[in-house]
This record gives sequence, structure tokens and C-alpha cells, in this order.
Amino acid sequence: MRRLAPAARAAGVSPLTYVDRAAGADLLAALGAASDALTADFGSWQTPWGEINRFQRLHDDIAPHFDDAGSSIPVPFTSASWGSLASFGARPYANTKKWYGTSGNSFVAVVEFGDSVRARAVTAGGESGDPRSPHFNDQAERYVSGNLRDVYFYRSQLVGHTEREYHPGN
Repeated sequence: MRRLAPAARAAGVSPLTYVDRAAGADLLAALGAASDALTADFGSWQTPWGEINRFQRLHDDIAPHFDDAGSSIPVPFTSASWGSLASFGARPYANTKKWYGTSGNSFVAVVEFGDSVRARAVTAGGESGDPRSPHFNDQAERYVSGNLRDVYFYRSQLVGHTEREYHPGN
């Protein structure tokens, strides 16, 4: 896609639209360039998607930075542009070969409405923005595996599932 992007811009269309219109030779050249880039960056064009497409949350900075040497998790999802319902938009960053996600679903949920509401959900990353919190990144493995957790709507469901309660004025 990156190889086709300049030609797509020149034609005034998106790279996805350009692929439908591109000549076979241009598509083969782009495939060859992609294969060469994978081999150069990862040692083989047969690199598993999860070795490239990663979730990494190392800090709470607003402007993210990523490090291939840091801990990260493989993500099976792609961008919604490719039809992925669980959308994960990733790209390479300065000084990285792996692609890290910074856009897509912040959470995924399934809700059942009836006499009472039932739901299961997962949050990308965690519930806390504090890297010192155990909830900073505790949902990441659930997110990438699609292992949704129960969502509690009613006070009776919260019993045994709360760490603390906040009461205004206290």
C-alpha cells in the first residue's frame, strides 16, 4: 500500500480505490517491495501478522512513543478500512520495525436488552491512565483474545467485584 500511495494521491483517490484501478504490473511491483521490506525488517516475508501488528502501552504520555525492545502483545485485528469489526489501526513509528496501534475500538461490547440488561465487554488497555495502577494495562490480553468480561449494571452484581466505593463529600 505504501508503494501505491503516491500514485493514488496523484490520481486523487484513496489507496484502496487505487488498488482496484492499478495495472497488474504496478500491483506486482508493490507486492515485491512489500516482500522485500518484510524480509529486511523481520528476516522473512513469511512473518506472522502478530510479529508485526502489536499493542504496547508503556507510559501515560499523551503523545505515544513505542519501542520494539519493550513489552508488547500481538494483535490479530486490522484497521476497519479492511472490514475488521474489532478495529485496530497500527503503523510503524520512528525507530520501530513493528507496527503499534493508536486508533480503533477503545472498547468492544455485546449487550442483551430484556427484563434486565446483560452485557459483556472489554476495554483496550485498561481502565486506568496511571502506569502504577494494576488496571493500567490489565485488559490488553482480554482485548486481543476477544475474552469479554461481564459488565455489572445492578448493585447486586457488584458484590465481590469492587475495590472501593466513592461517596461525594467523603
